[in-house]
Amino acid sequence: MKEHGGNGQPFAFRPVLTLVAAALLLLAGALAAGYQYHMRQSERHRQLTVQARILAASVTAAIAFNDRATAQEYVNALMLDPRLDAAAVYNDAHREVASFQRAGSEPIADSLANGGHLPRDHLLVAVPARQGATTVGSVYLRAADAPLIIQLARYSGVTLLTIMAMLMVSALALAQRVLTRANVELRQRAWELADANERLSAAMDQRARTEEALRQSQKMEAVGQLSGGVAHDFNNLLMIIKSSLSLLHRKLQLGDPLIERSVRDARERIDASQGRPGMPVPAQDIELLEQREEWHRQNRRYLEMAQGGIERAASLTQRLLTFARGQSLSMQVLNLDQLIHGIQPLLDHSVGSRATLGYRLDSHWLVACDSSQLENAILNLVINARDAMPTGGRITVRTDDVRVDAAHPMGGLGEGDYVHLQVIDNGVGMTEEVRSKAFDPFFTTKPVGKGTGLGLSTILGYVLQSHGEATIESELGRGTTIHILLPRVNAEPTCKET
Repeated sequence: MKEHGGNGQPFAFRPVLTLVAAALLLLAGALAAGYQYHMRQSERHRQLTVQARILAASVTAAIAFNDRATAQEYVNALMLDPRLDAAAVYNDAHREVASFQRAGSEPIADSLANGGHLPRDHLLVAVPARQGATTVGSVYLRAADAPLIIQLARYSGVTLLTIMAMLMVSALALAQRVLTRANVELRQRAWELADANERLSAAMDQRARTEEALRQSQKMEAVGQLSGGVAHDFNNLLMIIKSSLSLLHRKLQLGDPLIERSVRDARERIDASQGRPGMPVPAQDIELLEQREEWHRQNRRYLEMAQGGIERAASLTQRLLTFARGQSLSMQVLNLDQLIHGIQPLLDHSVGSRATLGYRLDSHWLVACDSSQLENAILNLVINARDAMPTGGRITVRTDDVRVDAAHPMGGLGEGDYVHLQVIDNGVGMTEEVRSKAFDPFFTTKPVGKGTGLGLSTILGYVLQSHGEATIESELGRGTTIHILLPRVNAEPTCKET
């Protein structure tokens, strides 16, 4: 038996434990329900007490003056509250002043009369009506007990609300998950769209720049062809005029034989008169010699003026040929910094004392170019910068080495290494309209006779012929920067260092 009892003991306690657990759960549920019921009843009692005090404060004067009609009005107003079952107002003589009760309900008796006590009923409250420190009567309120169906509906409503809340939380969680995923996809699409937009804008800008460069190139090519043709024909005419002037100069030096014979005879007579003291010098002969010398001086002056005009015209023709790319270049491999050092005295002298010329030479790569043309280009740019600063200023000649690639684009240049030359001034600057036309042939802002308008266009022609690029950066009132980029070459220098 002992063994049997020992073997069966664990199994004997299982139903008890189950019942205890169930009882505990029921007790916990009952305590929770009782606590909820108690709290609800306490809240109802508190609200009923507040209503009774409000009614007592309202009917105090009516009780004191025995104004039953007014007291009844206050009591009837409470009938609109369905939670109240009955109300009664008694004076200090325990006589009823006003009252009401629902159909089927008992009227409220003055249980406090003759030293009585209020019955233990959580649905009934009594509040004294006081006027100052004097009690003039009593006010009773009785709440209607909620029907069973309403209580069940209240608990079932809580249960239903709990279920609905759970469903709503689940639905919100699912909706939040879907919304988060949609937001991530939308953000990704927005990033992709912004990136595509940026690429499209960059492509449109690049296309606009390319089209503008193409139009400019076509315009310059057409003007170059026209200028080249005109320059060649004009050069031929200059050669004819120059040859004619040379023949005329030779002819004038030989002179007319008759005039030369008369001049020799006059000189002999003058020499003879000077060798015989007291013999007068022929005035006619002296006048003849003076007229001849004056005639030769005038002819020489006229010839020099004509020769100077021809040389200026030839220089203009040379510029036109350079702009039209009709001139072959003597290409040399050299270091740009060394070339600038070689012409630095000339540049300093050209600027004069009105402006300050500074240098910042940081280039180490070699370029292939025509050294004389590049020297002329730098000199021309420095003089232009000086002319752009009528009240003085600072000019900076700067060089550096740059790398042009997809990450660091520069104009329409292809990828590669370039030597970058800049001539910077802080002069009057240019408007956008002037800047866009600055490289056009014969365009100038200088007064008539002060410039031909071929300086920058000639520089552009030379730079393009050297496979480089020239651009202008300027702002009105802030100065101008001329950029020249020449491609780097990997070869030994062919130009002697200076």
